Amino acid sequence: MDILVVASTVPAHADDAVPRFVLDQALALAAGDPGVTVRILAPHTPASRNRQWPQAESADGRVTQDRFSYAPRSLETLTARGIMPAIRERRAMAAVVPLLVAGERRALAREVARTRPDVIYAHWFTPQAIVAAGVARRAGIPFGFTTHAADVAVLRRLGPVGRSVVQRVTGRASFVTAVSRQTAERLLSFYRAELRGSVRGRIAIAPMGVNLPEQPAAPGDPHAVAVIARLVEKKGIQVLLEAWPAVRAAVPDARLVIAGDGPMRGQLERQASGLDGVEFVGFVTGDAKAAVESGAGIVAAPSVSASDGDVDGLPVAVLEGLARGAFAVVSDASGAQDILGGGPAGTVVPAGDHAALASALIDAMRRGDGETDRDAAAARAVAETVSWDHLAPRMLATLRAVAGLPA
Repeated sequence: MDILVVASTVPAHADDAVPRFVLDQALALAAGDPGVTVRILAPHTPASRNRQWPQAESADGRVTQDRFSYAPRSLETLTARGIMPAIRERRAMAAVVPLLVAGERRALAREVARTRPDVIYAHWFTPQAIVAAGVARRAGIPFGFTTHAADVAVLRRLGPVGRSVVQRVTGRASFVTAVSRQTAERLLSFYRAELRGSVRGRIAIAPMGVNLPEQPAAPGDPHAVAVIARLVEKKGIQVLLEAWPAVRAAVPDARLVIAGDGPMRGQLERQASGLDGVEFVGFVTGDAKAAVESGAGIVAAPSVSASDGDVDGLPVAVLEGLARGAFAVVSDASGAQDILGGGPAGTVVPAGDHAALASALIDAMRRGDGETDRDAAAARAVAETVSWDHLAPRMLATLRAVAGLPA
């Protein structure tokens, strides 16, 4: 089976700050079946320039990545950290979106004509699913998409036109997946109430996964909290900092490590000035990221709905934390509430409620050794349900079915 993946945000190299879940999924799909090839098509970014494309992403060459141009080089920054963050940082970048759509349509049509894949798989509704729907229809090839949070919600700004686009593209798709239930509900909100039941039945909840460590490690410092995220409003780190004085008052040696970069870094550092036990370490990868992860017994995702409507889907950092046995403290806007399910692997608090967040963190830090061991085992069990080893076969089965290939 030949799968063509089209996505807007994919790391161009090992040290790229872009989240790598699209690439990790592609590698997992190919690893699950020696007859599968996956080709990823993504737009150029500054990190992808001066590199040879296409490039092999797997040792056997069955996973490859290619890049396409869509604008003058100085403007090809739209997808480097995500389309919406780029526009928030510089509103003029909105004018580049039509160029991206046109460039992606040309590149996808060329690739489809050249290789005739069995199925087109689009990550993010806007613009990938919109573009893929048209290209797939003309080529007579099935397509489907995964929605990752605000990629559908952004079309609400277009009113009836946006609603029509969502319904038309979703109707053409051979499969639809969402990374969390709240993400699925955002798509369903574009339908009248009486139609949502039938559409809901077509949407499978398929979170992005995590690679499990070969050997389970001991949980990190039970008084240390790690946040690994892009420093933007929807991540809710401002709420966590508001909660932190109460945490430190109750647990004087509590530590908070914030790993990541983004447009809010300066604002958050100013908010944290004078707070004890808070450290900003910037973007981390490789051994530096592993050190942050392994040192913390608690992983936090205090996500909120941003003022412009941007929201989280399901932070991969939470999944990675669970995989190493960390206790998760998350908000009900993170998407992680789906997988925690009220069990001992973590706690869910109302989004934006700094008092509830502080209380949950304090309770987590005051657990005894027996509770910590129990919760770490529960966290690893949850992570197994969202491991790529578990999720990739399910996605492969879906792709085979829509392509009309035997299971």
